[in-house]
Amino acid sequence: MTVIDIRNIFSDRNIQLVDVNATHIYYIEEKNEESHNDLFILEYNRSSRKERLVTNYSLEDPTFVSHVFAFEKTIVLILENGSNSLWLIEIDKKSGGELNRRKIVCTGAFKECMALDSQHILIYMAPDQANAIVFQKYKEVTGCDCLCYLYNVKTNQKYFVKAPLIAKLGCDSIKKMTVHGDNYLVLLDPFAEESIKENYFREQRWINADIRDNIWLCRTEEVVSDIEAGLDTVTKRCIASADIKALVRYMGTDGDKVYFRAKEFRSGTEKICSYDVFVNSLAVEATLEPPAADTVYLVEERPFRVFSVHTGKEKTFIKGIVNSEAEVSYPNELGSLLTCADNRYVVTNAPGDAPAYNIYDSVQDKHESYPCHCYLKGSTLVLF
Repeated sequence: MTVIDIRNIFSDRNIQLVDVNATHIYYIEEKNEESHNDLFILEYNRSSRKERLVTNYSLEDPTFVSHVFAFEKTIVLILENGSNSLWLIEIDKKSGGELNRRKIVCTGAFKECMALDSQHILIYMAPDQANAIVFQKYKEVTGCDCLCYLYNVKTNQKYFVKAPLIAKLGCDSIKKMTVHGDNYLVLLDPFAEESIKENYFREQRWINADIRDNIWLCRTEEVVSDIEAGLDTVTKRCIASADIKALVRYMGTDGDKVYFRAKEFRSGTEKICSYDVFVNSLAVEATLEPPAADTVYLVEERPFRVFSVHTGKEKTFIKGIVNSEAEVSYPNELGSLLTCADNRYVVTNAPGDAPAYNIYDSVQDKHESYPCHCYLKGSTLVLF
């Protein structure tokens, strides 16, 4: 496990990490001075251990909320206050100079956004008072509560997303992954919450509708092309599906694989399965036994790992289920488990109101406590 301790840089500062890579860490800092907010985008060089100001902005409107997306060469900053307009600023990571600054106006009130890649942004707009009738008619036709737009940063073009699947999902149900240099989107399309779907299964003799969960896989460039062409669907393939008798739920991604949980309602059998994007194949990774008392499953989405965690009277026992060979334990007084790295190091959230974390070395049977914030990415832990 790699621990990056930069608490001396961030002492008594309000920061948010936005990108941790092999050489640098990027973060934003907000300061409120004289009735306006100052937003700073900064870089920390992991080799020289020095901080550098990338750029900064003075936000005269104190209601502005920032959304930051970091890429290999650029940072995309979106500023919005919940209205029908937002500012998009594209920044060069190296020079700090602006590559683009655009005001984007949409129909409705800003809800959320996500960057599909460095050049394409999805923007979701919720109903507002001025457009209530428009949204009502739109929902009657499509079943979607929100309008969705695709913005092309390079061409400064805005496209209305006509595909209901993209419009209804929202940012949390669109997952990004890269396989052998190609960008993909995993679209999570469950019918309903697990308890609701299981209830439909028990009452299925009265139901004729197609009650189905789907997980779709798309190439990002094809989705962008379909939206820009004005199509009412996107090119996709189904990698997991379950009718009224079962369910599938996305769990995470790792390397070439998408992982999901499959459950058959009649038998109660649950399995963790994977779909290999590169070779187009399905596999069963593990069967989940019903957890015993004081036992839970801990799932890490990316990189994907599953642990069985049993809390005993004095110790907590961890066993790796998928993508981990861990078989370790740690004293309960260290707190709740966050992760287990390298089959050896346990990171816990220490008890108490103030942010604090423990790193326990199960081989040497010792731990260190850190009264600070932490950012966890795979086996890299940033203390700040």
